[in-house]
Amino acid sequence: MEIFKKKMFARLCIMVTGLLGAAAAIMLSSRFEKPESGDFLRGFTGGFQTGLSACLLGVLLFLAIRYLRALNDPEKLKKQYISETDERKLFIKQKTGDTGMNIITYGLVTCTAVSGNINDTVFLTLLCVTFFITAVRGFFKIYYNKVT
Repeated sequence: MEIFKKKMFARLCIMVTGLLGAAAAIMLSSRFEKPESGDFLRGFTGGFQTGLSACLLGVLLFLAIRYLRALNDPEKLKKQYISETDERKLFIKQKTGDTGMNIITYGLVTCTAVSGNINDTVFLTLLCVTFFITAVRGFFKIYYNKVT
């Protein structure tokens, strides 16, 4: 259990770093040039980037609080350990290619946010690809949760 506790603490440190990065991204995005009226795609891109940063901030904050509570309460830490080592969940993660798909999804989301400042066509293409991959992942998770 001590090894798992160290793993949770390392995750918490990574999340705090991510929280600081997301907060910095929100502050930086507010400094960029505001879109002119009538330029829908520029406004959409800016809104996407700000919303993505805010969503990341919220999720990381939620997970950091959850991990902090688990580290301070041995009962919650035990429940978290049992949840993470559940064979059924591990099987579903393996069948859906969870680790590889996470890397691909995070990379696409990052590229989508960055490309919004460079080229509108690339931004929209990457946004559609990201939505498609996320929908396929969701379908597989629902399918394997029902089948197994």
